[in-house]
Amino acid sequence: MKRRLMMRGIALLVMCGLLGLARPGRAASISGLSLPDTYPLAGQSLVLNGIGIRTLTIFRVKVYVAGLYVTQKNRDARAILASPGPKVLLMQFLHTASKADVEKQYREGEARNCGHGECAPSDQADFERLVAATPGAAVGDTLTYVFTQRGVRALFNNKQIGDFANPDLAVRILAGFIGDKPPSEDLRAHLLGTATE
Repeated sequence: MKRRLMMRGIALLVMCGLLGLARPGRAASISGLSLPDTYPLAGQSLVLNGIGIRTLTIFRVKVYVAGLYVTQKNRDARAILASPGPKVLLMQFLHTASKADVEKQYREGEARNCGHGECAPSDQADFERLVAATPGAAVGDTLTYVFTQRGVRALFNNKQIGDFANPDLAVRILAGFIGDKPPSEDLRAHLLGTATE
């Protein structure tokens, strides 16, 4: 009798453990930092494709955690960039960044991706407005880019700071994170879900 009760207890513990494993998670995490698994947009729910951390300097200062949300998970950057479906890049700052720091990152990304004539001159005016509209950030602030076929919207702490009806600019900004010349290969790999660590 005692043995039977003990066996039932073990079976119950195993079942509880299995149920716990089957329960869907509410957030994805990296290095103890998490972002939601989904992002609600215009009546649909985008899924988290990947999550990564942007670090700077040889001391690997964590600047922000970023998540890429898409309609369907995909590890192919070119396919994501060519997809007509909406996409969202959400960044949450882990370190303060002055307005000058933010502008410096924009300029470095522009030089990396457009420095040899890769970007259309017609994007420049909208790009400059985006740079001007993006403020400095404190720890916990968020910067979100919403990419659609129409163009790109930028939100700071969920308040719109720019809306650009410029599809090419939208592709260029997203390519700046997951294209051939990202801010870091590690961040790119994590956003695409191809990182091995």
